Amino acid sequence: MASILNKIFRRKKNVPLACAMSLENEPEHVHTGACFLDIQPLSIVELFQSQGCASCPPTTPKILEATMNHNLLLLSYDVTYFNNTGWVDTFANVKWDNRQRAYLKKWERSTVYTPNVIADGVADGIGAGDNEVQNIVDKARAMRNQMPWHIIVDTNETELRIDSDGTDVGMFDICLVTYDPKIEVVKVKKGANKGKKITNRNLVKDIVKIGEWKGGNVTIGLPDMSHTEGTGLQTVAIVQGAMGGPIVAAQKV
Repeated sequence: MASILNKIFRRKKNVPLACAMSLENEPEHVHTGACFLDIQPLSIVELFQSQGCASCPPTTPKILEATMNHNLLLLSYDVTYFNNTGWVDTFANVKWDNRQRAYLKKWERSTVYTPNVIADGVADGIGAGDNEVQNIVDKARAMRNQMPWHIIVDTNETELRIDSDGTDVGMFDICLVTYDPKIEVVKVKKGANKGKKITNRNLVKDIVKIGEWKGGNVTIGLPDMSHTEGTGLQTVAIVQGAMGGPIVAAQKV
């Protein structure tokens, strides 16, 4: 297994290209550069934001645009820090405050801010500059590539499987993150952003820990997810170091 993983993850050449166009009904199709997508392991980009934060409306549209990428999954969390400034965020949850603070504690920081973009739980920034989100993601990917072991996560309707050549890697949580992919637009009626419309995408609804991983190959059963049927909600499985640690793998369920 280790030799297979090494071949997958230690390529010196670029990862294989995948054709993004269906050829089923286009037998005469001629490939061009526009047909191909650069396929990389899925990176999780977490956005901590608030409807009461004056800095969010001018910045979050850039973040939403920068994360429209098949290799990235944006997860949005509204925090409660600004709920006492004249407007109560309609999506805010103290659980997301605690999630952001777990990262800050891990990084030995004492200041919280929004908007805050965190890639794979290891690199962060505001996301305001033209290339800042991509720079954050690139930094996170570089750190992931430096790991001395490799991990692959796969899922089907009933199980999640982890294949890895790492042993005794430390404690990682296996979690399911449920989010709403549809666009939500909120018009703020009070406070610093009065009259402004704020656009949201992939608002996180719940995070459930379903297991732990300490290395090696593991298969665990997925919980019953029938309650999400017909809701439009989507789920991604992540393997993350405990208490705000790095996200080392992710797979949409």
